[in-house]
Amino acid sequence: MTKFDRIAERLAGTWDERPDYKALTGDLALDSIAEAYEAQVVVQQAYAAKRGAIVGRKIALAAKAMQEFVGIDHPVGGAIFAGDLHDSPAEIKLADFNHLGLEFELALTLGEDISPATDHTPDSLKPRISAARPAYELIEDRSADYSNLDVKTMIADNAWCGGVVLGPEIAGWQDMDLAALPARLIRPGHEDMEGSTAATDPLSSLTWVLNDLGARGITVKRGEIVITGSMLTTQFPKKCDGYRFEICGAAVEMSVI
Repeated sequence: MTKFDRIAERLAGTWDERPDYKALTGDLALDSIAEAYEAQVVVQQAYAAKRGAIVGRKIALAAKAMQEFVGIDHPVGGAIFAGDLHDSPAEIKLADFNHLGLEFELALTLGEDISPATDHTPDSLKPRISAARPAYELIEDRSADYSNLDVKTMIADNAWCGGVVLGPEIAGWQDMDLAALPARLIRPGHEDMEGSTAATDPLSSLTWVLNDLGARGITVKRGEIVITGSMLTTQFPKKCDGYRFEICGAAVEMSVI
C-alpha cells in the first residue's frame, strides 16, 4: 500500500464516522502543496466509491486574509460528488456532519468539456458557461482548530467539501456582470444579510479553478458545476435553522433537521 493509499484510508475510510480533524503527521505527513494534490487524487477516488462520481469543483481560501492566516498565497480546490448534490429546497441532517458550515455562492455550470490548459481567462470562459445559480456549500471541517490548521491536510481531504445545494437558474444571467450581482440571505429570527458577487469575482474564481486543474492535466467535463466562493460570512447551522439565499430573484432554500 502506497503512502497515498494509506492517506486515503485515513481520510476517506472514516467518512461515515466523521472523526475530528487531525493533521497528517509522521509517515503520512505531506511535504508540499504539490504532494497534497497528488494525495487528493487518490483520496477523491476513494471518496467517489462512497459518494458517487465527481460532478463539480470548488474553490476554497479565495480570500487573501484566509490565505495569509494559513500561510499560503493562493486558493485551493476540491471536488463535488454526485451523492452530495442536493436540489433546493433541501433538508440537511445535522447529524450527518461532525461540524457543518454553510457558505453562500454562485454556482456556474459548464456547457462544454474544458481540456487541460493554463491560459484560460474570464473573457474566454464566460461563453462556455451554460447556467448560473445560487448555491450553498456544505462544509465539513470536522471541528478543526482554525488557529492550528495544516492546509496540506485540508487539500488532501478534498478541501472539506461536504456537499452542495443548488438553486434555480438566474434568469438573464448571460447579459449580467457576474461580479456585480446583489445577494441576500434571509433567516427567520435574524436580520437579513446583504452581499454581492463582487466579494468573490466568480469568473476569476472559475478561471483559477480551471487553470489549476489544467496545470495538473485534469479535464473538466460538460455539465460539471463550479462553486466560486462564499460572498457572505460562513454560518454554522443549528437544528431547525432555515435559510433562503437570493441572487437576482433566484432563491436557494434549505432547512436543517
